Amino acid sequence: MLKAKQRIRIEWGHCDPSGLIFNPNYYIWMDSGSHQLIEASGFPTTEMLQTTPFRGCALVSSGMTFRHQGYCNDRIELTTTVEKLGNKSFTMRHEFTKDDVLLADGFEVRVWGCTDSEEPTRLIAERIPDEFRQLLSAEGIHDTTP
Repeated sequence: MLKAKQRIRIEWGHCDPSGLIFNPNYYIWMDSGSHQLIEASGFPTTEMLQTTPFRGCALVSSGMTFRHQGYCNDRIELTTTVEKLGNKSFTMRHEFTKDDVLLADGFEVRVWGCTDSEEPTRLIAERIPDEFRQLLSAEGIHDTTP
């Protein structure tokens, strides 16, 4: 499966008063990792949003396990992969490492979100298109560091 990697320099604003990475930042980075992987796959998200009922890959569940502490001025790496492709949902796996030590790992379950034709303000889960499945199933590692 496709992988996206990005390096993150931990800044003072990423930390709590004790100098540890403040845990909500991991969730922000997981969200970024998911979107970076989708973009790196070559999927035309912007075009799809403008021309189809597709409204994004909506988050329905997430979780995180913290294993080691990260500190201000650390340089860490986030690796994001697709762990599972279902009919309407897919699971992203995120691993945060520093010098090959696993700091934290997490997951996100996302659905293929589309506008409900009967109620346009409502988002519904639809079958994931084959084109998207093929793009995410490709082999490769993309460096998505900004």
